[in-house]
Amino acid sequence: MQIIKVAAIIVTWNKLKDVCLLIEDTNKLDLNGICLDIFVVDNASSDGTQAYLEEHYPQVKVLQTGENIGGSGGFSHGMKFLIQLNYDYIWLLDNDVRLDTQALLALVETLQNYSEVGLVGSQIRKLEQPEIIQEIGSYIHEQKAHLKTYLGNSPIVSTEDILAEKPYLSVDICAAASLLFRREIIQQIGVFENYFLHFDDVEWCLRAKQAGWVVAAHPASIVWHRSPDFKHRPWISYYDERNLCYCWQKHKPELLLKRLRLLLAKLIYYSLTGRFFWTEIYLQGLEDFLKGVKGKMPSLLPYREYSLAEIITPDANILVQSSIYQDICQFTDLQIDEKTTLWYLPKNLLYRVYIWVISWFLKPVDLAILSCYRPEIYQFHLAKKVYCFTGAGYVQVNLSLMNVLLNSLQLFYRLLNIYWQMSIVVSNSAGAR
Repeated sequence: MQIIKVAAIIVTWNKLKDVCLLIEDTNKLDLNGICLDIFVVDNASSDGTQAYLEEHYPQVKVLQTGENIGGSGGFSHGMKFLIQLNYDYIWLLDNDVRLDTQALLALVETLQNYSEVGLVGSQIRKLEQPEIIQEIGSYIHEQKAHLKTYLGNSPIVSTEDILAEKPYLSVDICAAASLLFRREIIQQIGVFENYFLHFDDVEWCLRAKQAGWVVAAHPASIVWHRSPDFKHRPWISYYDERNLCYCWQKHKPELLLKRLRLLLAKLIYYSLTGRFFWTEIYLQGLEDFLKGVKGKMPSLLPYREYSLAEIITPDANILVQSSIYQDICQFTDLQIDEKTTLWYLPKNLLYRVYIWVISWFLKPVDLAILSCYRPEIYQFHLAKKVYCFTGAGYVQVNLSLMNVLLNSLQLFYRLLNIYWQMSIVVSNSAGAR
């Protein structure tokens, strides 16, 4: 019986508990003739990851990078190491996924049986909502100049119904949360671009398709992954927009200006609702793309995040948006001093309107803490000070009419300048092709 040699690459930075759970899952896999070796790329974690793994999991090989080079750099580091070794396939895994026992077998069988397939990804379900599909591969969505996940946010569908008698799904992109590929692809197209995180797997899959390989997804391979809904942070938008621009510049330059036009409405909305700190993140990502900046974000965040201790004073009336805990699953405790009074919106609609009118002259609340992602706009006006919870801290917003107007004008000016520079980039990219 032929033994198929597979090497798994797990990139981590201060996620020891997640990595250990994932390693335990690999020990429960149905391998059926597969020899699986685990390589953990440690981006200089400060939580003792390397020492712990070497002591408790001696079968796991730890590759130390010496610094935090992100998911992109970590996966590339592992690929460069493994290209020298005699493995048939390489399996990329995010450090926070959990595996079904058949997760690897279905991927290996796809590559074994279909020589045209170079890369194959899994059905990814939401870890927080196990009965909901996060994605089974993605496609380029021309109308939105972005990506569209296949069956994203859908209830579970049977493998037979998904495949509809096809051997696999042919897609544009598979996420590196669980992606198996042939070792020779590294020799042919190279490793990930230096994006630090996000859209590195998108660009790499498009590069593989350009080289003639089929990118596939197989729903019989199931993994559970933390949903972006529960781990998103405003600063991640920097990498999303910057790296998407690099990806489109290389593979779909005609989508660059369309993406910018579609982004305008969102950024205006953020600005008008006091979240100009978030528009600053997007603008910085776009401007750094035009400067040719890659890798880790070169500067500090353009806003300050406060702790609860810094913003709450004794005897303060505090309004906390009810959905704030649903937005961020990691944040479950709002430690409020006993002297602090939580202020609740009245249930009666007429009384709400009355309070809102009175608040133009006298603010009933000292402090409002609202969701950064889905703020209740009605509550902005009720407090003397308003903070948006980002999942890691609290950012103060200024909703004075003058501040909103100035910020909106600044946004429009910077976007106009970005659009003009982007037009030049698109023209040059079209000429190069």
